[in-house]
Amino acid sequence: YVYGIDRIDFVAGKKSRKMRDEMEPALEVFVYRGEWGLPSIDYECSRLLAYLKFAGATGKVIVHYNGNPFSSPNGLLPYLMADGRTKIAGYGPIVEYLTAKGIGPLGNGQEGGDFSNSTLISGHIQYVVENLHPYFMYSLWGDPKNVDTTRTLYAKRIPVPFNFYCPRKYVHRTNDLTQSLAGFTLEDSLEFHDVSEFADNARRCLNWIAEKLQDNRWFLGSERPSEVDALLYGYLSVLSKLTLPNNALQNHIRQCPKLVQYVDRTTATYFAKEGFNSFTANGGTGQQQQQQQHQKDSSNKSSPNEPSSSSSSSSSSKGGSEGSTNGKGPSGEQPFYTGQQQDPDDGPKERRKRYILSGLVASVAMIGYAILNGILTLPSDGNYGNFIQYDDSNDYDEDDN
Repeated sequence: YVYGIDRIDFVAGKKSRKMRDEMEPALEVFVYRGEWGLPSIDYECSRLLAYLKFAGATGKVIVHYNGNPFSSPNGLLPYLMADGRTKIAGYGPIVEYLTAKGIGPLGNGQEGGDFSNSTLISGHIQYVVENLHPYFMYSLWGDPKNVDTTRTLYAKRIPVPFNFYCPRKYVHRTNDLTQSLAGFTLEDSLEFHDVSEFADNARRCLNWIAEKLQDNRWFLGSERPSEVDALLYGYLSVLSKLTLPNNALQNHIRQCPKLVQYVDRTTATYFAKEGFNSFTANGGTGQQQQQQQHQKDSSNKSSPNEPSSSSSSSSSSKGGSEGSTNGKGPSGEQPFYTGQQQDPDDGPKERRKRYILSGLVASVAMIGYAILNGILTLPSDGNYGNFIQYDDSNDYDEDDN
């Protein structure tokens, strides 16, 4: 009888926990839309998306690819919306919150309270960030040859008029980085931009990553990806795909086949349906699509890091459908990834609306500036254009008399 009571209590507790989980609002993540077949153009957004994929967060997190950084607490993406009102910005705070919720990559080795890999993972992450991040940021947001290309790429994914303001935050961050680590600001003459140490550290770090990968599928040599793999995917995916006028790191990555295979394999396995390409979304056809398909097929061929192309294809189909077949969100929205991203600017009507809105915003801004600075005055009672009345009608009456 006691056993029966215990079992009833156990079942009741299990049901109550299930009901509580169902009633709890789903977590929502807001990121930049992708390009070049990647889920996002931003390294930190791609890093977070890889973290969620590696953690098997299907059904727990809803991802919005049309994120507006102006709605973020720090003005940057990604940010997390928890319990319907709390906003958490930045990869670090978001991961800290997710870890407290029990969401993390299985490759971190924390199953059953085993934290044996935590120190090793933290050390690897710190080494990569210290050596690769400075030159990565300078290449995108500090190099005068590249900054316009990067700014345009981000501005196309931010609503008007915030796209004129938000990308500058990355420039300011890069300026603080170069000023503290290299002693120059981005406003200084180009001859003072001494980034040779940044470049050497970044190349050395890429060589170290390629050497550590060797014939392994994942960085730590385990069967499952860890948080280090999420970090590497965030950096390497952007560096290998983003075409810049001056991208020395991209040329270096292409000379390391293991790094290219690592990015292509991770994208095909986990982001087969989430990757976005503006040309394909706009209905492009012809030779360029055939070239893209040829490149995709060649990247899926067998390599030292991959047993066979067939195994890659099967894992791609599994990973790609993993996020799109399980569960529904609280509002009927597909949890986590929703398939191929849609380009909001894929038609002439959308572009025309954007141009008209941009013109209206610019006109209002210029008129407001003119009024505040006294260049333009508005008529009011007793003020008709500030004209001076020299003649008084009573004077003429007196002369007649």
